[in-house]
Amino acid sequence: MKKKSVEATIYSMDLLDIKYAVCHLTQTHYEDDTFEYVFKPYYQVIDLLTPETFQGIPGLNLELRKETYLRENKIPTFIYERVPQENREDLWTYLDEAGLEYMDPLEWLIRTDYQYTGDNLVVDQYVEPDTQLSTKNIYPGQSFVFDRVTDIGRNNYQRLKILLDIIVKCATLKAGDFYIDDSNRKVIYALIYPLYIVEQSKRRKKQEVGIEIAKKQKKYIGRKKVEVSIPLLAEMIDKLEEKEITVKDAMVKLGISSKSTFYRRIKEFKENSVD
Repeated sequence: MKKKSVEATIYSMDLLDIKYAVCHLTQTHYEDDTFEYVFKPYYQVIDLLTPETFQGIPGLNLELRKETYLRENKIPTFIYERVPQENREDLWTYLDEAGLEYMDPLEWLIRTDYQYTGDNLVVDQYVEPDTQLSTKNIYPGQSFVFDRVTDIGRNNYQRLKILLDIIVKCATLKAGDFYIDDSNRKVIYALIYPLYIVEQSKRRKKQEVGIEIAKKQKKYIGRKKVEVSIPLLAEMIDKLEEKEITVKDAMVKLGISSKSTFYRRIKEFKENSVD
């Protein structure tokens, strides 16, 4: 039987905008119009979070500590609360903003920037894990290998940020005798997180001072609108379709920070292209 699957990662955001990978989610639609959702929680990351940061995933009883939570032929509460319903008069506006021709619930959540106000959970595209020597992008399940911890980042702030991302995004690290995996994730987090808060506070104060000086010298005018190169956009679309690049990387290369804008530009490009 033919099927179409969409995979995503659910993240919980804390007050510092750090993204904690809390669950893998797969949505599958079959040709006979049946469908299912499979939730696979990352308990090793969930256990790091305080109740203020993470109140659970709506519709799932995580106290049962199940490896998977299956929902068949019924839209899960987590999805229902976040996705525009098909009887909305303005549904096409939401679809158009996400570059979709029809409502694909999980795909819409991946593409949109809309934030549900009931919690601090967000959805991003799932990326297949592999072994990396670069920490440019960190995703659940990835493994990073270095000779030394000092090879990570150019300064103390970057090093702490990368180590924290590896911890909270359920990745692993091997750097000489130092390592991060599920056996010590909680212990290393307790050491790294307070140090990162201190370094971030120092960095933020320096930025604020720099902006104030620039304003006084009339050099600070805020962000300029970034123009998107059509040839570069075409290149990024090709690479995305060949799975040679992630959505995040493509957005960075194009200078686009909004997922809705990114997918809207792709749709506009395809509509204006002549075969």
